[in-house]
Amino acid sequence: MIDADDLALLAQGFAAAMVPPTDATLDPMATLVSLYELGWGDLLAAAPHQGAATTFTLLGSLGASAPLLDDILAVALGLPIEPGTCVIFPAPHSAEPPGRILDGRLTIDGLASSRIDATPSAVVAARSDNGVTLHTVDAVALRTIEDGALKSSTYGSLDPQATVRKVRATIPADLGNRAIRPEAWDEAVRDARLALAGQLIGGSRQMLELARAHAIDRVQFGRPIASFQTVRHRLAEALVAVEAAAGAAEAAVEILVRRSTPPEIEHTPTAADASLAAAVAKSLAGKAARVTAMHAQQVLAGIGFTADHSFHRFMKRAMIIDTLFGSARTLPVEIGHTILARRTAPRLVEL
Repeated sequence: MIDADDLALLAQGFAAAMVPPTDATLDPMATLVSLYELGWGDLLAAAPHQGAATTFTLLGSLGASAPLLDDILAVALGLPIEPGTCVIFPAPHSAEPPGRILDGRLTIDGLASSRIDATPSAVVAARSDNGVTLHTVDAVALRTIEDGALKSSTYGSLDPQATVRKVRATIPADLGNRAIRPEAWDEAVRDARLALAGQLIGGSRQMLELARAHAIDRVQFGRPIASFQTVRHRLAEALVAVEAAAGAAEAAVEILVRRSTPPEIEHTPTAADASLAAAVAKSLAGKAARVTAMHAQQVLAGIGFTADHSFHRFMKRAMIIDTLFGSARTLPVEIGHTILARRTAPRLVEL
């Protein structure tokens, strides 16, 4: 736990580090170093879930780019929390480990943050018949090689600042592997989903604010378009989706905090409760981002399709983040299967 005032003070410092002093674009790795200097690593060690929720929401609302997801995974997997730690993510729309052990070979098909360009090694979680193991591999082997030159391609080429890269390789499986707790990967997925949900919610709120401001300023037929019922309905639908996702994310964080409280608490949520809550939060956040992007684009009209307006950056970022660790398209199926297997739905909010 961390005091709310201390968390707010840290958030102010983090926000200042995420916003460039001029029109220049901040380098994601430089932003990462600045956040570490301000206490990002210490915050994760002291209050991983509260700290991640606050920081990733800032990333979303400011449209900032910093490869922080590696650290979220590092905490759950027992890896060092430092700028040089690079963890490979699952492939788009998936939450399965990005590696697979077969016939003594490690096949990797996943995504990596921009840390892959600045570190000599990366950690890959791989599934085999014996469970999940962690493998330390040469980062160069995971970068895209074209004409003899190293080129880490931006995932999807949709957002050059998204700090996500494709990584694929097949290498010997006996290099630096170690076993982890059976539940460690599930915890890493849970924490990543909750952090990304915060980033999606922050970005959605900013897209909604851009559309709202435009609706107030834009005048047609002698009055602001914000007075038109159709525009109001679009903005209201987006707001409802965003606030629903925010409520689910806050409930999921509360569940994780309650799990870490003393055993005197009346009801301690189970690990399954926490994982399901995080999946619901990520699913709703992804849906909210897509609904908000659709309606905001319509309200902004022509200006929303141009690179001169900042809306496109938030929309592109949301489309990419939604695909990480399960998306609004795949997570409802996973959630449904989980609820059917449990034969009960958890109470996310105590009334």
